[in-house]
Amino acid sequence: MTQSLAISHHAQSASQLLGFSSCGRQYACDLLWVKEVLRNPIVTPVSLAASYVRGVVHLRGQILTALDLEDRLGHPSNEPRPSSRCIVFKTANDLARLPQPPENHEMADSDRTGLLVDAIGDILPPDTRVLPAPPEALSGLDTRFIAGVISSGESLITVLQIGNLLSISEPKKNAA
Repeated sequence: MTQSLAISHHAQSASQLLGFSSCGRQYACDLLWVKEVLRNPIVTPVSLAASYVRGVVHLRGQILTALDLEDRLGHPSNEPRPSSRCIVFKTANDLARLPQPPENHEMADSDRTGLLVDAIGDILPPDTRVLPAPPEALSGLDTRFIAGVISSGESLITVLQIGNLLSISEPKKNAA
């Protein structure tokens, strides 16, 4: 059953994945979401922003909201290191112009948003086998941000659900 779920995930998302790391953890995201990668961005802190909003970056005359990946995922975060990168994601308008927009593209915002990470890794091929995310009860992770996992040798790569991750508005919890 796990194999069929992985195959069905492939059928939906035939795009490549961009690998990256943060605080020793390996991640990947759908490359269709990525506009560019900035090296050593200068982040200006913003007061009264959510804890996962590290600040803003001035990018060629535009303001980019810089999110702290680890804080957004609920992990303790580190200060940016000299090797820090910022993955800049496409806006709703950018994604709407694509012939086949990525999954959850309707979650994209009209403002530029970036994700602060430690390093950029490889681009994974479209046939990379993505397994479903573990249940939240077993993993302790907020599974709305996770599209699946990739088993890579002795490590796991967490495939992020970029639409949910970039959405600044928090979903309402269901009353039990």
